[in-house]
Amino acid sequence: MFTNRLALLFSVLIGLTLIGFYFFGPEKEVDFNTDIKPILNKHCISCHGGVKKNGGFSLLFEEEALAATESGHPAIVPGSASASELIKRLTHSDPELRMPYQRAQLSEEEIDLLKKWIDQGAKWGKHWAYEPVKAPELPSNFSTAGLGGNEAQAQAPIDFFVQEQLTAQGLSPAPKEDPMRLLRRVALDITGLPPTEALARDFSAGKITYEQAVDQLLNSEAYGEKWATWWLDLARYADTKGYERDVSRTFWPYRDWVIRSFNADKPFDQFTIEQLAGDLLPDPTQDQLTATAFHRNTMNNDEGGTEDEEFRVAAVLDRVNTTFEVWQSTTMACVQCHSHPYDPIRHEEYYQSLAFFNNTRDEDTHDEEPKLRFYEAEDQAKVEQIVNWARQNEGNVSAKQRDNFLKFYEPKYAAHLILRTEICRAPRHRL
Repeated sequence: MFTNRLALLFSVLIGLTLIGFYFFGPEKEVDFNTDIKPILNKHCISCHGGVKKNGGFSLLFEEEALAATESGHPAIVPGSASASELIKRLTHSDPELRMPYQRAQLSEEEIDLLKKWIDQGAKWGKHWAYEPVKAPELPSNFSTAGLGGNEAQAQAPIDFFVQEQLTAQGLSPAPKEDPMRLLRRVALDITGLPPTEALARDFSAGKITYEQAVDQLLNSEAYGEKWATWWLDLARYADTKGYERDVSRTFWPYRDWVIRSFNADKPFDQFTIEQLAGDLLPDPTQDQLTATAFHRNTMNNDEGGTEDEEFRVAAVLDRVNTTFEVWQSTTMACVQCHSHPYDPIRHEEYYQSLAFFNNTRDEDTHDEEPKLRFYEAEDQAKVEQIVNWARQNEGNVSAKQRDNFLKFYEPKYAAHLILRTEICRAPRHRL
């Protein structure tokens, strides 16, 4: 009898445990990037991070957030929300002590999330934008999900995700488009122009498929001309200098290089290297040197009375900001003055990056040297004859010097060196 009662008791306890686990389960882990960072950015960062660190408390970086504040104690104690000054200040009854100061109190939901996060260890987490991209999983039967009416035909993998979101939003796919209207759309997308008469006639007559029509459009010179405009905007391309009179500058060779690169389907890694460091490649070609004009697209001010070194530095700053904006989609200009309020980049790291670019000789002079010389075919042949003669009669060093002399327009002086020399030569009472 006793044994039966004991077994019954254990069964009841196990049942209650299972029921409790089913209804309550383990507490869901709070995600820093999804749940916590938006709260901190909305209510706290303006006073505790970036430009300001009121009370010696910053929420920009994990080590700063968990460090001791001016009070000598950390505001966040991982594992104990009740011992954390952050929670005490958020829930304080005195408006002079409650945070955020002189602003609306956080909602109960926001405070509960912060409490759970701290009780769970205040795990910081990495910024989502700097996590490796992972390919989403596809179901084994995704090819049966047609988007054209009730068709069950093979589709591209992206179509599965489109269909999934359409279903979630209670929407249906658009009906299959008229072939000629579809041709016009794709022609405008790829070349920026309507389809040619010949292309429209061949497609309408069924002589070429849709895929073949797309291939013809991609092989058109207009493809590079259209899509290069997007890159030229990122490269801040202009045929004028920008400041003051906004006078003209000769920059079209770089524009043409970008167009040729698109039409040649140049790999993006090569496209990147040639623009950022084409001059550092072994024996760079004229095209590779032209590509480096990406970072000569900075504005230039040759107005009388301007300080050359000031505008040289302005150009270097612009190169840092543009490089990160174009290749990293990061607003690096923010870090020029303070650590980034949203991205994990410190103020000091901006100037470490700037050091890579701070070796230029361009100033705000009228001719914008250094510049590349461009020759007609006949003159280019004569240049090569001179360089070859120098190599055969004077050696490789002399040939390289003559080649550089005939290839580049050099500035007559370096503004930053002249400025430094003048300061060093100045009388002591002036310093």
